[in-house]
Amino acid sequence: MKSTRDTIYDELRHRLTAGRYPQDASLVPLALSEEFAVSRTPVREALALLERDGLLVSTRRGFAVRQRSDEEMLELFELRAVLDALLASSAAVRRSPVDLARLDALLEHAGTLDDPGQIRRSLNEWHDTVRAAAHNATVSSLLHTVDAQVKTSAPWQTRTVEDTFDATLAEHRAITEAIREGDGETARLRMLEHHEHDRDTRIRQKVRRDTGGGLPAG
Repeated sequence: MKSTRDTIYDELRHRLTAGRYPQDASLVPLALSEEFAVSRTPVREALALLERDGLLVSTRRGFAVRQRSDEEMLELFELRAVLDALLASSAAVRRSPVDLARLDALLEHAGTLDDPGQIRRSLNEWHDTVRAAAHNATVSSLLHTVDAQVKTSAPWQTRTVEDTFDATLAEHRAITEAIREGDGETARLRMLEHHEHDRDTRIRQKVRRDTGGGLPAG
């Protein structure tokens, strides 16, 4: 059973990676303890963990969303792509029939959905399944943190790019096929290409948002 601290941590992490907080938001322990109806101790502990993860920075009043330079953001995108590609390559060698069945089911389910938010959740679960299929907990844990830093710096925005999910679903299917065939190098290269497209889309959306032309994150 999750502790109060971990429950609050998970919820705040979700909000941060989904772009729920504006760049100038201030996360104040007292206000959050009132919102969650708990004491300030588990709230402070959760905020400290999020700071450790590189998602927040401490301020005089509480915590603020960590802002990153363009160069830092590109470095995070590069690191995430390399780590995810490594895990895709490992998954091609180590995946089980159950892993493949889960990957297929998630893509089939995503293809039946119309809501952008639901599609992204299904595809995020697909990525989690690839990482689990690699059976490398150390790299997966590091990627979990880097992924959150990327999403907090440049959260995905829905309804801003036409046909986004047709192309994205095709990329996910191509990676799945490489994993199914046990072709680690092809899985690695296809995952790198997928992340390159995701990076470019997120950057375009972030620029539009920063200049007042974007939509809320989805």
